[in-house]
Amino acid sequence: MSGKRTDILVIGAGPAGCAAAISARQAGLETILIEACTSVHNAPGETLHPGVEPILRKLGVWNDITAAGFYRHHGIWRESNGVRTFMPYGSDSNGKWLGFQADRRTLHGILRRAASEAGAVFKEALTAQDAILQHGRVDGVVCKESEIRARWVFDATGRHAWLARKLNLCVDRAGPPLRVRFGWKDGSDRCLEGQPLFRQRKDGWEWLAPLGDDRIAWVTLDQAAQPGMEHSTGVRHGGKGAAGLDMTWRLHPSCAGPGYFLLGDAAALLDPASSNGVLRALMSGMLAADLAARAISGCDEEAAARAYAEWIEALFNHHRNSLGNSYYRNGSGKATLEEQAGK
Repeated sequence: MSGKRTDILVIGAGPAGCAAAISARQAGLETILIEACTSVHNAPGETLHPGVEPILRKLGVWNDITAAGFYRHHGIWRESNGVRTFMPYGSDSNGKWLGFQADRRTLHGILRRAASEAGAVFKEALTAQDAILQHGRVDGVVCKESEIRARWVFDATGRHAWLARKLNLCVDRAGPPLRVRFGWKDGSDRCLEGQPLFRQRKDGWEWLAPLGDDRIAWVTLDQAAQPGMEHSTGVRHGGKGAAGLDMTWRLHPSCAGPGYFLLGDAAALLDPASSNGVLRALMSGMLAADLAARAISGCDEEAAARAYAEWIEALFNHHRNSLGNSYYRNGSGKATLEEQAGK
């Protein structure tokens, strides 16, 4: 079996994995980025808030993002109990702050090109099949007819958390089962005035995001949604099956350890109402790369892993509490997500 050796091996070429690869290359580390899929899965897109700009600049992709032609919005409608309020992002002397409703394929393409241009070796259609362990440390992965050995392995496989499953890491579930479904519908909603809407419902929420091309993307979350449920807006595309995707809140407390880091949703998963999933993914990749670079240069590896795990857990708990406060008790007296998460 042929083999390669590198400083950093990143599994998964989403925002977290690409940010890690770019940052690792900026630190001068040899980096291999592998991705099992040859195309990005369909999804309504990524909502990027104005606060993401410094991160995108540091990764060197800001100009490409602004040139991509993504739909821009200057705030979000929030609706609860039939009352709708507009929450603008703010403004300064340069004008209103604007967010992006970014097409997922385009966004991921920008990040993947940036990783390649930074010098990362990018391999598509390459699937990690097993983890290589040596002396209690993750030392690489086995792919088809080859091995890739690495000083650090980054799991950026999202909610699938491939490496966490291979290592049989403990996972803390922090709430009731949640299912997310998504799709698109034609037409514009004049009531939205071109801005996204987050509408709270009993046992969940829905998100409507104008795309600027006479289409609206929708996402809906339900507590313990049952298979076969249909969405009133009419599904044109969607997640895997009518039941949607499992987005139950969960945390891997051991999201960093000997030879590995879990990035983004692989480390800690919250439903999209947290509104900063892409930002958290990018930040986790950048932090993991920085800590790995320090460890490679001689800093304490255990301290690096501990610092990362503490950061992930603190961020998870902060946003879990914020999300819990946004859900409410329904008419039957069923506990809110926050109350169930605290059980």
